[in-house]
Amino acid sequence: MAIRARIKKFVLTVVIIAALGGALFGYDTGVISGVLVYLTPDFGLSQTQVGILTSSLLIGAAVGSIGGGWMADRWGRRATLLFAGVLFFVGALAQALSPDVGIMIITRLLLGVAVGTASLVVPMYVSEIAPPTYRGRLVSMNSLMIASGQLLAYIVNAALSPTGNWRLMLAMAAIPAAALVIGMYFMPDSPRWYLKKGRDDEARKVLEQSYYPEHVEPTITDIEHSEAADEAVKAKLRDQLRKPKVRALFWTGVGLALIQQFVGVNTVIYYAPSTLKSAGMGDSAAVTSSIGIGIGAVVGVIIGMTLIDRIGRRPLMFVGLSVMVVALIGMGLVERLTQNATTGYILLASMIVYVCSFQVGVGVPTWLLLSEIFPAPIRATAMSICTFLIWMGNFVVSLVFPPLGELWGASTMFFFFAVVSAFSLYFCFRRVPETKGVTLDQITAAAES
Repeated sequence: MAIRARIKKFVLTVVIIAALGGALFGYDTGVISGVLVYLTPDFGLSQTQVGILTSSLLIGAAVGSIGGGWMADRWGRRATLLFAGVLFFVGALAQALSPDVGIMIITRLLLGVAVGTASLVVPMYVSEIAPPTYRGRLVSMNSLMIASGQLLAYIVNAALSPTGNWRLMLAMAAIPAAALVIGMYFMPDSPRWYLKKGRDDEARKVLEQSYYPEHVEPTITDIEHSEAADEAVKAKLRDQLRKPKVRALFWTGVGLALIQQFVGVNTVIYYAPSTLKSAGMGDSAAVTSSIGIGIGAVVGVIIGMTLIDRIGRRPLMFVGLSVMVVALIGMGLVERLTQNATTGYILLASMIVYVCSFQVGVGVPTWLLLSEIFPAPIRATAMSICTFLIWMGNFVVSLVFPPLGELWGASTMFFFFAVVSAFSLYFCFRRVPETKGVTLDQITAAAES
């Protein structure tokens, strides 16, 4: 039992520290919702400028998601997360000190590189350290930290709302960024990366702390066989895609990446206070009410984490997406009612249900599946491409929502997202495989058979 406790403590320590990258991802994407309420009049921004400012971080994130895969393979997962932590720290302080919107856009681009890098490397790092039995829950810890980071951002926004101090709202991210840098300095790299670089003793040491003793040598053998197969093929992505099963998994990953953004979740995360304000709430009430959305997201992640290794990935997606369709239709209908405080609170309740069901059916399963479904020869490249698509989709939706919402009304946008969610439900039913209890190397073998 002592061995079990020691192993569990080590794995959880690694996961929690690495997942600080997810918390920063959540904080930096969530904090802008409250910042915009006070920044927009301070800088005199139009709705188009609001969209550009919000989405500028996402362009940087797209760059980070591509560069992060290369850095993770060349420098290691640990060093790449250290680099991301430094960028998080510098970016948080730089945007808080920005004298005008132009400088702030540049600093948010820099911060976005850190967000994109962490969004790719944290799930990769955790999935390569976690034992298969617990991989789903441990990789999903990143989703929990993302949602918790967003909730923390909403709480900070609400606490500072009476002062309107949006600069301090932004600067607070420097604290968890410093914790990420300090924590990752003392962490090991993943055993898979160590073995790939010929550092067998270091790989064995990590596995001895992560796995039960009888599983260490078989795991090393599995990884070595997988890496030997990678060296034997050394194929480019397009060569691997000639294999029908690999091609099918790749396009499934692309579909999951696009679904995560085009169901519209980040329009709620980024613009909830502004949307609630337009529905009839006051400034302070709109900002404070966003805490409910953050709590809904955290609850959804906890539900997803609890069930994902019990009932599987597919059932969660079916339930979550079905509830999302209903919630989005409700949001669209509420937006067409007379705008007053009551309408605002009904809209808030619908948003909470929507965000909670998103985390259960899309947020938790997507990040996990993207770290699982790709065979080893293309895993890093395919994850980079899919993470890039997630951020570009996020950029497009976040950029166009303010001006299109102003032109067509938020109601029409919510109905559009309901249609996308319904299509996504059909896509997941037809294309998404079940990976519960399957090792990464078994997935590779099945795809290449």
